[in-house]
Amino acid sequence: MVNNQTKVFLTEQEAADYISMSVKTLRRWRFDRRGPKYAKIAGKSIRYPLLELQEWVDQQIVHNH
Repeated sequence: MVNNQTKVFLTEQEAADYISMSVKTLRRWRFDRRGPKYAKIAGKSIRYPLLELQEWVDQQIVHNH
């Protein structure tokens, strides 16, 4: 479980757990240039900014009218 109070960036696994999806899905979204924003550190390490991830989740909420 991720401690949201102290983490600023999440690993792929932490981000996947946070949104209840698989790491494979996050990777596919990155490849397709969709899904939440991420940072690529030192050219290879993927990190998801927690605030950006939460904002993306909030944008996925569907409001029935």
